[in-house]
Amino acid sequence: MTTGVDAGLTTRSPRRGLTAAGTAVMVVGLVAGWVVVYSVGLMGALWRFREPDAPAPTLSMGDQLADLAFGAAQVAVGAVAIATVYFARRRRLPAVWPTRRGTAREAALTWCAAIGAASASLLVLSRMDVVRFSFSVPASVESDWLAVVSALAVGLREEPILVALPVLLLVGRLPIWAIMALSATMRGLLYMYFGGGGFLWALCWGAAAVWVFYRYRRLWVLIAIHALVMNIQVLDRVIPSDNAATVLQWVNILILFSALLWWLTPRALEAFLPNTVAVRYGDATVETSPMVAEVVLNPEKLDPDESRREPPVKP
Repeated sequence: MTTGVDAGLTTRSPRRGLTAAGTAVMVVGLVAGWVVVYSVGLMGALWRFREPDAPAPTLSMGDQLADLAFGAAQVAVGAVAIATVYFARRRRLPAVWPTRRGTAREAALTWCAAIGAASASLLVLSRMDVVRFSFSVPASVESDWLAVVSALAVGLREEPILVALPVLLLVGRLPIWAIMALSATMRGLLYMYFGGGGFLWALCWGAAAVWVFYRYRRLWVLIAIHALVMNIQVLDRVIPSDNAATVLQWVNILILFSALLWWLTPRALEAFLPNTVAVRYGDATVETSPMVAEVVLNPEKLDPDESRREPPVKP
């Protein structure tokens, strides 16, 4: 005889199977679409990975315009895909996606910190000859300005499809760590033109990008940072100065590692000073010791002579 519990399990099992199959189809479709949309970049990355000493390509004006047209198509595909998925899931998303938290500044600093941590780790591994990371020689181009536009548009070409689309499509169907792993792997393969180290480098900050979008829900922050921070060196092509490349590289380093320091400092203090408490005073949150917290919560204690000048008030 079938019990009520057994009957319930029997009726729910097919639905679970259909849900798992549907999720698998979505993942396969997402990966297949990624292969098509990024086919040119993927083939170029794999070719450079196999031929790291190959000479830099030479791009004519027609090649550059074709690249920009292909990039515009990627942006259009990403926008249409995101709008379609959001429209289809707009009623379901609030139940499976946590409420947006934090500010745009926090999102920017968090992702910059992740990029800085990935870069520092890669530098150590590269120095130890654990992985190969070699900057590819910049392509020779006919128009420097078109090269700058193409580089600064890379955030628009990558972040919507590699971050926003996987989250919108798979959140609630897969755990966030699985979405991060899938997106980061796709991102890492596109950066294999730097070598195996390039794959690991992009894998780390690519996973962080998904988490930042999942928590802070500000896609434009990821797009802006990818363009203006990660690719700031491209402005060397149009700045008439022999020292521009060095200056821009140091700007990039200072931004990333300052963000990393900002992110690590409060966590390090909390680890070494576990008795600190967070005191909200006005609009600011201040990390203080218990003694300082008492002073903040009782402003009259800021002046130890206050009680001497004024007699106590009788109740």
